[in-house]
Amino acid sequence: MDKDQSNKNLQKASFQNEDLSNSNFSGSDLRGADFTGANLTGADFTRAKTGITPTNAGLLFLAALVVSLLSGYFAMLAGRTLQQMLDSQDVHIRTAAIIEIVLIVIFILFSWWKGVGNAIMKLVLPVAFIAILAGLVFYFTGAGTGKGMLYLVLAYFLVAIMFIVGTIARGAAGTLSSNILFIVVALGGGIFGKSIGGGIGTVIMALSCAIISKRALTGVKGFESLQKIASTITTKFGTSFRNSKLSDTRFTGAKIQNADFSNAEVSTVKWGDSKKVNCVFS
Repeated sequence: MDKDQSNKNLQKASFQNEDLSNSNFSGSDLRGADFTGANLTGADFTRAKTGITPTNAGLLFLAALVVSLLSGYFAMLAGRTLQQMLDSQDVHIRTAAIIEIVLIVIFILFSWWKGVGNAIMKLVLPVAFIAILAGLVFYFTGAGTGKGMLYLVLAYFLVAIMFIVGTIARGAAGTLSSNILFIVVALGGGIFGKSIGGGIGTVIMALSCAIISKRALTGVKGFESLQKIASTITTKFGTSFRNSKLSDTRFTGAKIQNADFSNAEVSTVKWGDSKKVNCVFS
């Protein structure tokens, strides 16, 4: 194979298990390329570009947008449920609504601090269990109908589902490394939820979900599940250097994003001033 592959469009090209030692890939577009198992000793990737191909990036964006709209729908359902609780003539249901609003604020803050998964395990499930138990006690003792607690559990689970669905959507959008796409996806769910009957609270919940998801992609501890989603997208659609030999390989000035370096020899790689975004190392 020609050792000079500089300044070429090599999107989705396959170089699996090839001897590419001292090859020149400087300035080339390597998005979606596969270097799995290749010998890249001394290869030059100066100013090269890795990542997801524009076609796959577009498909991921559309998928993220659809899921984001779904999260907006759940946010609308949660908002409507809370509004019905607040408008109820039953004082117990109205009280449950106020408690629910406080719990949602706590849930958002806890999700920001410790991650959505931790918030669900340590906050949503315990609160739901206590609420169901209290509702049963009210019902069988005649102290109330238990509807307030039932509505509380329903609203809380709808909010939790919205966050789960939304974080997956924003996680997919975030791996595209585009703030414009991220904002479109983030706003899409909230605006859609409001347009089908949700209030301003729906938009706030959707945007809170988007902000928390973006925080997860920075590698903060507690967001492992969302980070795993980002890594899976990179592994499947990005540039693969899995199991490759990268001794003395140069990446000076390269745009390294969505690249999979799993089990690759990277200890002597010359990264220079390159920036690594959403890359997988293990």
